[in-house]
Amino acid sequence: MDFTDVIKSRRSIRKFKEDIIEDEILERIIEAGRLAPTWANKQGVRYIIVKDSSLIKEIANATTQKWTENVPMFIVVCIAPNKSGKNMNNLEYFTVDAAICMEHLILAATNEGLGTCWIGWFDEYKIKSTLSIPEKVRVIALTPLGYSKYTPREQNRKPIEQICFSEKYGTKIKF
Repeated sequence: MDFTDVIKSRRSIRKFKEDIIEDEILERIIEAGRLAPTWANKQGVRYIIVKDSSLIKEIANATTQKWTENVPMFIVVCIAPNKSGKNMNNLEYFTVDAAICMEHLILAATNEGLGTCWIGWFDEYKIKSTLSIPEKVRVIALTPLGYSKYTPREQNRKPIEQICFSEKYGTKIKF
């Protein structure tokens, strides 16, 4: 699929078929996350693939979103803050590193014909306890992964002229 088509076709999927995802496809998706840029190339992001139905139920409970109980699998994205850096304004970048990797992963899944849904609303303690994640490691996001049961409608997006400026904030741009 053309890269622009991948971006345009990505949707948040909440209903999945029970079909198994082949290991080769799953490996390509994780590889896309692995190749994402990180602070000083520290590559601190870690991925946990969860297929066990009892663990899926526990993760679903930690998200408080009932629909997540029926997903075929989850990918949990985490990082230890010390495996990243801080910018000159002292802004910690570990969440940025994980977010970039997560987006690479989600776009790769879309390219493979799979559905995802970025989940950031969860009880981190419950996720960490369920998956034996060390205390120093932060869970940043998770996504179910599977073949979609449906194709959601396209979401409205603001026009470029409302979100992009020329030279200074608020100065309209013309393309």
